[in-house]
Amino acid sequence: MKTNNTPAIIIGSIQEFYNGREPEEIYTALEIDKNCFDGWIRDFGDIANELLKLKDENETLRTMFTNLSLVNHSLRNSLDSLTRNDANVFDLLLKKRGKGNLSYP
Repeated sequence: MKTNNTPAIIIGSIQEFYNGREPEEIYTALEIDKNCFDGWIRDFGDIANELLKLKDENETLRTMFTNLSLVNHSLRNSLDSLTRNDANVFDLLLKKRGKGNLSYP
């Protein structure tokens, strides 16, 4: 039996178990017995589960950031185009912004 399994290996193996990997494959790969793995799940299962949730949330936030960055980039390009093409319209919008009315005249 191996005794040099690090916390990262333990948490990773529990995550693999949660993701559907067969426990027997994990026992064999790590050279441990069922009781040892059951103890890991009991002791570290909550940590592994929380880490999986955080990874999912991180991926969601990355996607949201990417989408918002694309929208921001598009709006900046539109604004740059507007300021280059028609400075009078831009000045009018700036004046109306101060009055709280952004409708086009």
